[in-house]
Amino acid sequence: MPSFAEVRVSHSKETTEHSLSSAIETLDHVWTEWRRRRIPLWLFLGLCMNVAIAPAVYAAADGTLERGNAYALGLLGLVTAGLSIYLFVVIFQPERF
Repeated sequence: MPSFAEVRVSHSKETTEHSLSSAIETLDHVWTEWRRRRIPLWLFLGLCMNVAIAPAVYAAADGTLERGNAYALGLLGLVTAGLSIYLFVVIFQPERF
C-alpha cells in the first residue's frame, strides 16, 4: 500500500489545484502523527474501558441514573485515573519531561 507521500506526489502531477494539494499534505501530516503517537489505539482502548465500566456504574446506581449519565461518569472516572497516573509519573520521573 503506498504511503500518503507517494500518493501526494502522484496526485500533484495530475492536478494543480492548491486546495487539493493542501488537503493531501494535511492528511499526510495527520497520518504521520497518528502513527507515531498511536492516538487511535489509546482512544479505542479508552472507549473499550468505558464500555466495560459504564454498565457497572449503571448497576451500582440501582436504576436511579440514566444510561447516558452512567457512561459519562465512567468516562469521567477513566479521565481522572489517567490524569492521576500521568501526574504520578511526572512527579517521580521529571527528567523524562
